Amino acid sequence: MKGSLNRDVSVRTKGVVEKCTFCSHRLLRARERAKIEGRDLFPEDYIPACVQACPSGAMYFGDLNDPNSTVTALSRERRAFRLMEELGTEPKVIYLSEGM
Repeated sequence: MKGSLNRDVSVRTKGVVEKCTFCSHRLLRARERAKIEGRDLFPEDYIPACVQACPSGAMYFGDLNDPNSTVTALSRERRAFRLMEELGTEPKVIYLSEGM
């Protein structure tokens, strides 16, 4: 099993839960690649593993500060919500409820 583990992600002991980092190791690698190529980082250069592996294509990732991005358009829909936002934790994951 050891050979199947991702060497870019540290392994936690059983029962330890860690907050999602949106695959920050992938972002670092994409930034390094863009720098080596002498260009800016493009949105398609960095996609978290969960979004890439989602079989139904139901997950999106992007820059909410970009007014033209897909995630910005989805976040403005009436059915968009964040879990426990009222606690002031400023969650970065936005969910869409079933169609209204």
